[in-house]
Amino acid sequence: MALRSNEVSNANAGAHGSLTDEMTRPALKYVGFALLLAWHYALWFVPHMFAQTELLDERVTVSWLVNLGATVFFLLLIAFVLGRKRHLSSFKWLFAAAPALTCAATLVLCLLPQSFTVPGLAYALSFFLGATESVMWILWGERYACVKANFSLRHIGTTFGLALLGTIALAWVLPVYVTTVFVAALPLVSGALLVAARRDGSRAFPVLLPKSAAQGGLKNMVAVSAITFLASVACYFLVAVIPWELLPTGDLSFTLGIVGGAAIMLALAGICLVSKDKANIFKMFPWLIVLLIAAFGLFLADEAAFFPAFIMATGISSLLEILLIMYFGILTSKGYVTPAVAFAFSGAFVRAGIAVGNTWAVVYEHVPENLAAAITPETCLGLIVVLAVLLVPLVRQEFNIVALTAAPPTKAEIDEICAEVAKEFALSGRESEILVLIARGYTTNNMAEKLVISPYTVNTHVRHIYEKMQIHKRSELLNYLNMQRSDF
Repeated sequence: MALRSNEVSNANAGAHGSLTDEMTRPALKYVGFALLLAWHYALWFVPHMFAQTELLDERVTVSWLVNLGATVFFLLLIAFVLGRKRHLSSFKWLFAAAPALTCAATLVLCLLPQSFTVPGLAYALSFFLGATESVMWILWGERYACVKANFSLRHIGTTFGLALLGTIALAWVLPVYVTTVFVAALPLVSGALLVAARRDGSRAFPVLLPKSAAQGGLKNMVAVSAITFLASVACYFLVAVIPWELLPTGDLSFTLGIVGGAAIMLALAGICLVSKDKANIFKMFPWLIVLLIAAFGLFLADEAAFFPAFIMATGISSLLEILLIMYFGILTSKGYVTPAVAFAFSGAFVRAGIAVGNTWAVVYEHVPENLAAAITPETCLGLIVVLAVLLVPLVRQEFNIVALTAAPPTKAEIDEICAEVAKEFALSGRESEILVLIARGYTTNNMAEKLVISPYTVNTHVRHIYEKMQIHKRSELLNYLNMQRSDF
Protein backbone atom coordinates (compact mmCIF):
# COMPACT_ATOMS: atom_id res chain seq x y z
CA MET A 1 0.00 0.00 0.00
CA ALA A 2 2.85 2.37 0.90
CA LEU A 3 4.58 1.50 -2.34
CA ARG A 4 1.44 2.34 -4.27
CA SER A 5 1.19 5.71 -2.46
CA ASN A 6 4.79 6.51 -3.33
CA GLU A 7 4.13 5.66 -6.97
CA VAL A 8 1.13 7.99 -7.03
CA SER A 9 3.12 10.77 -5.32
CA ASN A 10 5.97 10.35 -7.77
CA ALA A 11 3.54 10.39 -10.68
CA ASN A 12 1.92 13.60 -9.40
CA ALA A 13 5.33 15.19 -8.83
CA GLY A 14 6.33 14.17 -12.32
CA ALA A 15 3.18 15.71 -13.77
CA HIS A 16 3.74 18.94 -11.83
CA GLY A 17 7.38 19.00 -12.88
CA SER A 18 6.43 18.42 -16.50
CA LEU A 19 3.96 21.32 -16.44
CA THR A 20 6.53 23.56 -14.76
CA ASP A 21 9.12 22.60 -17.37
CA GLU A 22 6.67 23.46 -20.14
CA MET A 23 5.95 26.84 -18.54
CA THR A 24 9.63 27.79 -18.67
CA ARG A 25 9.79 27.61 -22.45
CA PRO A 26 10.31 31.09 -23.94
CA ALA A 27 6.94 31.38 -25.68
CA LEU A 28 4.78 29.29 -23.32
CA LYS A 29 5.68 31.33 -20.23
CA TYR A 30 3.42 34.12 -21.55
CA VAL A 31 0.33 31.94 -22.12
CA GLY A 32 -1.21 32.56 -18.70
CA PHE A 33 -1.06 36.34 -18.95
CA ALA A 34 -2.25 36.19 -22.57
CA LEU A 35 -5.35 34.29 -21.39
CA LEU A 36 -6.05 37.02 -18.82
CA LEU A 37 -6.01 39.62 -21.60
CA ALA A 38 -8.15 37.33 -23.79
CA TRP A 39 -10.71 37.14 -20.95
CA HIS A 40 -10.97 40.94 -20.87
CA TYR A 41 -11.44 41.31 -24.63
CA ALA A 42 -13.86 38.38 -24.91
CA LEU A 43 -15.96 39.75 -22.03
CA TRP A 44 -16.44 43.17 -23.58
CA PHE A 45 -16.13 42.48 -27.33
CA VAL A 46 -17.94 39.19 -28.09
CA PRO A 47 -21.60 40.01 -28.96
CA HIS A 48 -23.36 37.17 -27.11
CA MET A 49 -21.36 37.23 -23.86
CA PHE A 50 -24.30 38.80 -21.99
CA ALA A 51 -27.20 36.38 -22.13
CA GLN A 52 -29.95 38.96 -21.50
CA THR A 53 -28.43 42.16 -22.94
CA GLU A 54 -27.06 43.35 -26.29
CA LEU A 55 -23.35 44.16 -26.46
CA LEU A 56 -24.02 47.74 -27.60
CA ASP A 57 -26.66 48.45 -24.99
CA GLU A 58 -25.76 51.73 -23.27
CA ARG A 59 -25.69 49.99 -19.87
CA VAL A 60 -23.03 47.59 -21.17
CA THR A 61 -21.02 50.53 -22.50
CA VAL A 62 -21.19 52.30 -19.15
CA SER A 63 -20.24 49.05 -17.37
CA TRP A 64 -17.20 48.73 -19.60
CA LEU A 65 -16.15 52.31 -18.87
CA VAL A 66 -16.58 51.65 -15.14
CA ASN A 67 -14.43 48.53 -15.49
CA LEU A 68 -11.72 50.47 -17.32
CA GLY A 69 -11.73 53.20 -14.68
CA ALA A 70 -11.57 50.66 -11.85
CA THR A 71 -8.65 48.84 -13.48
CA VAL A 72 -6.73 52.11 -13.84
CA PHE A 73 -7.45 53.03 -10.22
CA PHE A 74 -6.50 49.68 -8.69
CA LEU A 75 -3.38 49.15 -10.81
CA LEU A 76 -1.93 52.49 -9.73
CA LEU A 77 -3.15 52.08 -6.14
CA ILE A 78 -1.51 48.65 -5.75
CA ALA A 79 1.78 49.91 -7.19
CA PHE A 80 1.72 52.93 -4.86
CA VAL A 81 0.90 50.89 -1.74
CA LEU A 82 3.56 48.25 -2.46
CA GLY A 83 6.33 50.80 -3.00
CA ARG A 84 9.90 49.63 -3.63
CA LYS A 85 10.19 46.98 -0.93
CA ARG A 86 6.96 44.94 -0.88
CA HIS A 87 5.49 42.51 -3.39
CA LEU A 88 1.91 41.43 -4.00
CA SER A 89 2.97 37.80 -4.45
CA SER A 90 3.84 37.71 -0.73
CA PHE A 91 0.08 37.37 -0.11
CA LYS A 92 -0.23 33.75 -1.22
CA TRP A 93 -4.02 33.57 -0.80
CA LEU A 94 -4.40 35.98 -3.72
CA PHE A 95 -3.24 33.31 -6.18
CA ALA A 96 -6.47 31.38 -5.56
CA ALA A 97 -8.81 34.19 -4.54
CA ALA A 98 -8.26 36.57 -7.49
CA PRO A 99 -8.95 34.02 -10.30
CA ALA A 100 -11.91 32.48 -8.43
CA LEU A 101 -13.53 35.85 -7.72
CA THR A 102 -12.93 37.01 -11.30
CA CYS A 103 -14.61 33.88 -12.64
CA ALA A 104 -17.58 34.15 -10.25
CA ALA A 105 -18.17 37.86 -10.89
CA THR A 106 -18.00 37.28 -14.66
CA LEU A 107 -20.69 34.58 -14.45
CA VAL A 108 -22.95 36.77 -12.30
CA LEU A 109 -22.52 39.80 -14.54
CA CYS A 110 -23.22 37.87 -17.74
CA LEU A 111 -25.91 35.41 -16.63
CA LEU A 112 -27.91 36.98 -13.80
CA PRO A 113 -31.06 38.56 -15.31
CA GLN A 114 -31.03 41.38 -12.74
CA SER A 115 -27.49 42.48 -13.66
CA PHE A 116 -28.54 45.02 -16.27
CA THR A 117 -32.17 45.50 -15.29
CA VAL A 118 -30.65 46.95 -12.11
CA PRO A 119 -27.76 48.89 -13.73
CA GLY A 120 -26.17 49.69 -10.37
CA LEU A 121 -25.51 45.99 -9.87
CA ALA A 122 -23.77 45.73 -13.25
CA TYR A 123 -21.64 48.76 -12.49
CA ALA A 124 -20.65 47.38 -9.07
CA LEU A 125 -19.69 44.02 -10.58
CA SER A 126 -17.69 45.77 -13.33
CA PHE A 127 -15.86 47.82 -10.71
CA PHE A 128 -15.13 44.68 -8.71
CA LEU A 129 -13.78 42.92 -11.82
CA GLY A 130 -11.41 45.86 -12.32
CA ALA A 131 -9.97 45.16 -8.85
CA THR A 132 -9.53 41.40 -9.30
CA GLU A 133 -8.08 41.79 -12.79
CA SER A 134 -5.57 44.34 -11.48
CA VAL A 135 -4.42 41.90 -8.80
CA MET A 136 -3.85 39.15 -11.37
CA TRP A 137 -2.11 41.63 -13.68
CA ILE A 138 0.41 42.60 -10.99
CA LEU A 139 0.91 38.98 -9.88
CA TRP A 140 1.85 38.00 -13.42
CA GLY A 141 4.20 40.99 -13.65
CA GLU A 142 6.00 39.91 -10.50
CA ARG A 143 6.29 36.33 -11.79
CA TYR A 144 7.93 37.53 -15.01
CA ALA A 145 10.35 39.65 -12.97
CA CYS A 146 11.36 36.61 -10.90
CA VAL A 147 12.09 34.46 -13.96
CA LYS A 148 13.87 37.39 -15.66
CA ALA A 149 11.65 37.29 -18.75
CA ASN A 150 13.25 39.21 -21.61
CA PHE A 151 9.94 40.06 -23.35
CA SER A 152 11.19 39.11 -26.79
CA LEU A 153 8.78 40.30 -29.48
CA ARG A 154 8.96 37.04 -31.39
CA HIS A 155 7.99 35.04 -28.29
CA ILE A 156 5.46 37.33 -26.65
CA GLY A 157 4.02 38.39 -30.02
CA THR A 158 3.47 34.81 -31.12
CA THR A 159 1.96 33.74 -27.80
CA PHE A 160 -0.34 36.74 -27.36
CA GLY A 161 -1.38 36.69 -31.00
CA LEU A 162 -2.29 33.00 -31.02
CA ALA A 163 -3.96 33.14 -27.59
CA LEU A 164 -6.14 36.11 -28.54
CA LEU A 165 -6.93 34.66 -31.95
CA GLY A 166 -7.83 31.23 -30.58
CA THR A 167 -9.89 32.30 -27.56
CA ILE A 168 -11.80 35.09 -29.31
CA ALA A 169 -12.57 32.85 -32.30
CA LEU A 170 -13.79 30.06 -30.01
CA ALA A 171 -15.92 32.44 -27.92
CA TRP A 172 -17.38 33.77 -31.16
CA VAL A 173 -18.58 30.37 -32.48
CA LEU A 174 -19.75 28.74 -29.22
CA PRO A 175 -23.44 28.90 -28.20
CA VAL A 176 -24.55 31.73 -25.91
CA TYR A 177 -24.31 30.18 -22.45
CA VAL A 178 -21.35 27.98 -23.37
CA THR A 179 -19.43 31.09 -24.46
CA THR A 180 -20.06 32.75 -21.10
CA VAL A 181 -18.84 29.72 -19.13
CA PHE A 182 -15.81 29.34 -21.41
CA VAL A 183 -14.76 32.98 -21.03
CA ALA A 184 -15.42 32.96 -17.26
CA ALA A 185 -13.08 29.96 -16.98
CA LEU A 186 -10.15 31.80 -18.59
CA PRO A 187 -9.08 33.57 -15.34
CA LEU A 188 -9.12 30.18 -13.59
CA VAL A 189 -6.81 28.72 -16.24
CA SER A 190 -4.59 31.81 -16.03
CA GLY A 191 -4.46 31.45 -12.23
CA ALA A 192 -3.64 27.74 -12.45
CA LEU A 193 -0.79 28.48 -14.87
CA LEU A 194 0.48 31.18 -12.52
CA VAL A 195 0.58 28.73 -9.61
CA ALA A 196 2.29 26.13 -11.84
CA ALA A 197 4.87 28.68 -12.96
CA ARG A 198 5.75 29.43 -9.32
CA ARG A 199 6.76 25.82 -8.76
CA ASP A 200 10.10 26.49 -10.44
CA GLY A 201 11.20 28.00 -7.12
CA SER A 202 12.23 31.38 -8.57
CA ARG A 203 11.40 33.95 -5.90
CA ALA A 204 14.24 36.49 -6.24
CA PHE A 205 13.26 39.82 -7.79
CA PRO A 206 15.77 41.92 -9.75
CA VAL A 207 17.72 44.13 -7.35
CA LEU A 208 16.46 47.67 -7.81
CA LEU A 209 18.95 50.31 -8.88
CA PRO A 210 19.38 53.21 -6.44
CA LYS A 211 16.64 55.81 -6.80
CA SER A 212 18.80 58.46 -8.45
CA ALA A 213 20.20 55.95 -10.97
CA ALA A 214 16.69 54.70 -11.76
CA GLN A 215 15.29 58.16 -12.50
CA GLY A 216 16.20 57.91 -16.18
CA GLY A 217 14.11 54.77 -16.56
CA LEU A 218 11.15 56.27 -14.70
CA LYS A 219 11.24 59.44 -16.81
CA ASN A 220 11.26 57.31 -19.95
CA MET A 221 8.28 55.32 -18.66
CA VAL A 222 6.28 58.47 -17.91
CA ALA A 223 7.03 59.93 -21.34
CA VAL A 224 6.10 56.74 -23.22
CA SER A 225 2.99 56.30 -21.05
CA ALA A 226 1.80 59.84 -21.80
CA ILE A 227 2.32 59.31 -25.53
CA THR A 228 0.49 55.98 -25.40
CA PHE A 229 -2.37 57.52 -23.43
CA LEU A 230 -2.91 60.12 -26.16
CA ALA A 231 -2.66 57.44 -28.87
CA SER A 232 -5.25 55.34 -27.01
CA VAL A 233 -7.58 58.35 -26.76
CA ALA A 234 -7.30 58.80 -30.53
CA CYS A 235 -7.82 55.06 -31.15
CA TYR A 236 -11.00 54.81 -29.23
CA PHE A 237 -12.42 58.11 -30.33
CA LEU A 238 -12.20 56.74 -33.87
CA VAL A 239 -13.61 53.33 -32.88
CA ALA A 240 -16.57 54.84 -31.03
CA VAL A 241 -17.35 57.66 -33.46
CA ILE A 242 -17.79 55.32 -36.45
CA PRO A 243 -21.50 54.37 -36.58
CA TRP A 244 -21.50 50.60 -36.12
CA GLU A 245 -24.84 50.41 -37.96
CA LEU A 246 -22.97 51.37 -41.15
CA LEU A 247 -20.47 48.56 -40.79
CA PRO A 248 -21.18 45.41 -42.85
CA THR A 249 -20.68 43.14 -39.84
CA GLY A 250 -22.63 45.20 -37.26
CA ASP A 251 -21.68 44.63 -33.61
CA LEU A 252 -19.52 41.68 -34.68
CA SER A 253 -17.07 44.30 -35.93
CA PHE A 254 -15.73 44.70 -32.37
CA THR A 255 -14.82 41.02 -32.28
CA LEU A 256 -13.20 41.27 -35.70
CA GLY A 257 -11.22 44.28 -34.49
CA ILE A 258 -9.63 42.25 -31.68
CA VAL A 259 -8.96 39.41 -34.12
CA GLY A 260 -7.32 42.01 -36.35
CA GLY A 261 -5.12 43.11 -33.45
CA ALA A 262 -4.05 39.50 -32.89
CA ALA A 263 -3.25 39.16 -36.60
CA ILE A 264 -1.12 42.34 -36.52
CA MET A 265 0.74 41.04 -33.45
CA LEU A 266 1.49 37.75 -35.23
CA ALA A 267 2.69 39.71 -38.26
CA LEU A 268 5.04 41.80 -36.08
CA ALA A 269 6.39 38.65 -34.46
CA GLY A 270 6.94 37.16 -37.90
CA ILE A 271 8.82 40.25 -39.09
CA CYS A 272 11.01 40.12 -35.99
CA LEU A 273 11.70 36.42 -36.54
CA VAL A 274 12.59 36.83 -40.20
CA SER A 275 14.68 39.99 -39.79
CA LYS A 276 16.40 38.76 -36.61
CA ASP A 277 16.46 42.38 -35.46
CA LYS A 278 16.51 42.39 -31.65
CA ALA A 279 15.52 46.06 -31.50
CA ASN A 280 12.21 45.48 -33.30
CA ILE A 281 10.34 45.91 -30.04
CA PHE A 282 11.30 49.59 -29.99
CA LYS A 283 10.89 50.20 -33.70
CA MET A 284 7.32 48.93 -34.02
CA PHE A 285 5.68 51.50 -31.77
CA PRO A 286 6.11 54.51 -34.10
CA TRP A 287 4.80 52.43 -37.00
CA LEU A 288 1.60 51.74 -35.07
CA ILE A 289 1.10 55.50 -34.75
CA VAL A 290 1.58 55.82 -38.51
CA LEU A 291 -0.97 53.03 -39.03
CA LEU A 292 -3.44 54.84 -36.75
CA ILE A 293 -2.99 58.05 -38.77
CA ALA A 294 -3.80 55.99 -41.88
CA ALA A 295 -6.97 54.71 -40.17
CA PHE A 296 -8.12 58.29 -39.57
CA GLY A 297 -7.37 59.04 -43.22
CA LEU A 298 -9.58 56.16 -44.34
CA PHE A 299 -12.40 57.33 -42.09
CA LEU A 300 -12.26 60.85 -43.52
CA ALA A 301 -11.90 59.65 -47.11
CA ASP A 302 -15.14 57.77 -47.69
CA GLU A 303 -17.96 55.98 -45.90
CA ALA A 304 -16.97 52.81 -47.74
CA ALA A 305 -13.66 52.87 -45.84
CA PHE A 306 -15.30 52.92 -42.40
CA PHE A 307 -14.88 49.19 -41.91
CA PRO A 308 -11.08 48.95 -42.45
CA ALA A 309 -10.62 52.12 -40.37
CA PHE A 310 -12.64 50.56 -37.55
CA ILE A 311 -10.74 47.26 -37.65
CA MET A 312 -7.37 49.02 -37.73
CA ALA A 313 -8.16 51.33 -34.79
CA THR A 314 -9.62 48.52 -32.64
CA GLY A 315 -6.67 46.25 -33.38
CA ILE A 316 -4.08 48.94 -32.64
CA SER A 317 -5.71 49.75 -29.28
CA SER A 318 -5.30 46.11 -28.22
CA LEU A 319 -1.65 46.15 -29.26
CA LEU A 320 -0.66 49.28 -27.37
CA GLU A 321 -0.81 47.73 -23.90
CA ILE A 322 1.05 44.62 -25.07
CA LEU A 323 3.85 46.79 -26.45
CA LEU A 324 3.95 48.78 -23.20
CA ILE A 325 4.26 45.52 -21.26
CA MET A 326 7.32 44.69 -23.37
CA TYR A 327 8.75 48.19 -23.05
CA PHE A 328 8.43 48.36 -19.29
CA GLY A 329 9.09 44.68 -18.63
CA ILE A 330 12.62 45.17 -19.91
CA LEU A 331 13.12 48.14 -17.57
CA THR A 332 11.92 45.95 -14.70
CA SER A 333 14.46 43.24 -15.49
CA LYS A 334 17.18 45.92 -15.40
CA GLY A 335 16.13 47.10 -11.94
CA TYR A 336 14.85 50.54 -12.97
CA VAL A 337 11.34 50.02 -11.55
CA THR A 338 9.42 47.42 -9.59
CA PRO A 339 7.30 44.94 -11.56
CA ALA A 340 4.19 46.41 -9.92
CA VAL A 341 5.00 49.89 -11.25
CA ALA A 342 5.91 48.59 -14.70
CA PHE A 343 2.75 46.53 -15.14
CA ALA A 344 0.56 49.19 -13.52
CA PHE A 345 1.79 51.77 -16.01
CA SER A 346 1.43 49.39 -18.97
CA GLY A 347 -2.23 48.72 -18.21
CA ALA A 348 -3.40 51.94 -16.58
CA PHE A 349 -2.39 54.48 -19.20
CA VAL A 350 -3.74 52.54 -22.16
CA ARG A 351 -7.06 51.79 -20.50
CA ALA A 352 -7.39 55.35 -19.24
CA GLY A 353 -6.90 56.53 -22.82
CA ILE A 354 -9.49 54.05 -24.11
CA ALA A 355 -12.01 55.25 -21.51
CA VAL A 356 -11.40 58.94 -22.34
CA GLY A 357 -11.58 58.37 -26.11
CA ASN A 358 -14.77 56.33 -25.87
CA THR A 359 -16.40 58.87 -23.51
CA TRP A 360 -15.43 61.71 -25.86
CA ALA A 361 -17.11 59.97 -28.80
CA VAL A 362 -20.22 59.19 -26.70
CA VAL A 363 -20.51 62.91 -25.90
CA TYR A 364 -20.48 63.62 -29.64
CA GLU A 365 -23.28 61.09 -30.12
CA HIS A 366 -25.49 63.01 -27.69
CA VAL A 367 -25.09 66.44 -29.30
CA PRO A 368 -27.44 67.46 -32.17
CA GLU A 369 -26.73 65.39 -35.28
CA ASN A 370 -25.90 68.37 -37.52
CA LEU A 371 -23.42 69.71 -34.95
CA ALA A 372 -21.75 66.29 -34.53
CA ALA A 373 -21.41 65.95 -38.32
CA ALA A 374 -19.78 69.38 -38.44
CA ILE A 375 -17.23 68.96 -35.65
CA THR A 376 -16.23 65.31 -36.11
CA PRO A 377 -14.02 65.80 -39.23
CA GLU A 378 -12.25 68.75 -37.63
CA THR A 379 -11.69 66.73 -34.46
CA CYS A 380 -10.22 63.87 -36.50
CA LEU A 381 -7.89 66.24 -38.33
CA GLY A 382 -6.78 67.65 -34.99
CA LEU A 383 -6.05 64.17 -33.67
CA ILE A 384 -4.05 63.37 -36.82
CA VAL A 385 -1.90 66.43 -36.14
CA VAL A 386 -1.44 65.38 -32.48
CA LEU A 387 -0.42 61.85 -33.54
CA ALA A 388 2.05 63.21 -36.10
CA VAL A 389 3.60 65.47 -33.46
CA LEU A 390 3.84 62.52 -31.03
CA LEU A 391 6.06 60.63 -33.46
CA VAL A 392 9.01 62.94 -32.69
CA PRO A 393 9.19 62.36 -28.90
CA LEU A 394 8.30 58.68 -29.40
CA VAL A 395 11.31 58.12 -31.66
CA ARG A 396 13.46 60.02 -29.16
CA GLN A 397 12.24 57.73 -26.37
CA GLU A 398 13.15 54.75 -28.55
CA PHE A 399 16.78 55.89 -28.50
CA ASN A 400 16.59 56.62 -24.77
CA ILE A 401 15.32 53.17 -23.86
CA VAL A 402 17.97 51.50 -26.01
CA ALA A 403 20.60 53.58 -24.21
CA LEU A 404 19.14 52.63 -20.83
CA THR A 405 19.09 48.91 -21.57
CA ALA A 406 21.92 48.27 -24.03
CA ALA A 407 24.58 50.99 -24.21
CA PRO A 408 27.51 50.20 -21.86
CA PRO A 409 27.88 52.68 -19.00
CA THR A 410 30.81 55.10 -18.95
CA LYS A 411 33.49 55.07 -16.22
CA ALA A 412 31.89 58.16 -14.70
CA GLU A 413 28.49 56.42 -14.59
CA ILE A 414 30.03 53.40 -12.86
CA ASP A 415 31.75 55.58 -10.25
CA GLU A 416 28.46 57.40 -9.69
CA ILE A 417 26.48 54.20 -9.28
CA CYS A 418 29.04 52.86 -6.79
CA ALA A 419 28.54 55.97 -4.68
CA GLU A 420 24.77 55.64 -4.95
CA VAL A 421 24.88 51.95 -4.06
CA ALA A 422 26.98 52.67 -0.98
CA LYS A 423 24.39 55.20 0.17
CA GLU A 424 21.33 53.12 -0.79
CA PHE A 425 22.49 49.94 0.96
CA ALA A 426 24.32 51.62 3.87
CA LEU A 427 27.76 50.17 3.04
CA SER A 428 30.63 50.93 5.40
CA GLY A 429 33.61 53.00 4.25
CA ARG A 430 35.76 49.91 3.64
CA GLU A 431 32.92 48.12 1.86
CA SER A 432 32.48 51.16 -0.39
CA GLU A 433 36.18 51.10 -1.29
CA ILE A 434 36.02 47.40 -2.14
CA LEU A 435 32.86 47.94 -4.22
CA VAL A 436 34.67 50.50 -6.38
CA LEU A 437 37.64 48.18 -6.83
CA ILE A 438 35.35 45.29 -7.86
CA ALA A 439 33.73 47.58 -10.42
CA ARG A 440 37.19 48.37 -11.81
CA GLY A 441 38.02 44.69 -12.24
CA TYR A 442 40.31 44.09 -9.26
CA THR A 443 40.74 40.51 -8.04
CA THR A 444 40.65 39.56 -4.36
CA ASN A 445 44.46 39.47 -4.14
CA ASN A 446 44.79 42.79 -6.00
CA MET A 447 42.36 44.43 -3.55
CA ALA A 448 44.20 42.93 -0.57
CA GLU A 449 47.52 44.36 -1.80
CA LYS A 450 46.08 47.78 -2.57
CA LEU A 451 44.24 48.12 0.76
CA VAL A 452 47.00 46.37 2.75
CA ILE A 453 44.66 43.82 4.27
CA SER A 454 44.43 40.04 4.01
CA PRO A 455 42.47 38.30 1.22
CA TYR A 456 40.35 36.72 3.98
CA THR A 457 39.33 40.19 5.22
CA VAL A 458 38.53 41.23 1.65
CA ASN A 459 36.27 38.20 1.20
CA THR A 460 34.52 39.00 4.49
CA HIS A 461 33.74 42.54 3.27
CA VAL A 462 32.58 41.18 -0.09
CA ARG A 463 30.25 38.76 1.67
CA HIS A 464 28.76 41.64 3.68
CA ILE A 465 28.21 43.59 0.45
CA TYR A 466 26.37 40.62 -1.06
CA GLU A 467 24.18 40.27 2.02
CA LYS A 468 23.23 43.94 2.12
CA MET A 469 22.46 44.07 -1.62
CA GLN A 470 20.81 40.62 -1.72
CA ILE A 471 23.25 39.55 -4.42
CA HIS A 472 24.76 36.07 -4.50
CA LYS A 473 27.90 36.18 -6.63
CA ARG A 474 30.48 38.46 -8.26
CA SER A 475 28.99 38.21 -11.76
CA GLU A 476 25.61 39.44 -10.47
CA LEU A 477 27.30 42.34 -8.68
CA LEU A 478 29.25 43.34 -11.81
CA ASN A 479 26.07 43.12 -13.88
CA TYR A 480 24.31 45.36 -11.37
CA LEU A 481 27.14 47.91 -11.33
CA ASN A 482 27.01 47.96 -15.13
CA MET A 483 23.32 48.93 -14.66
CA GLN A 484 22.35 45.49 -16.02
CA ARG A 485 22.77 46.71 -19.57
CA SER A 486 22.77 44.15 -22.33
CA ASP A 487 21.38 43.99 -25.82
CA PHE A 488 17.95 42.44 -26.14
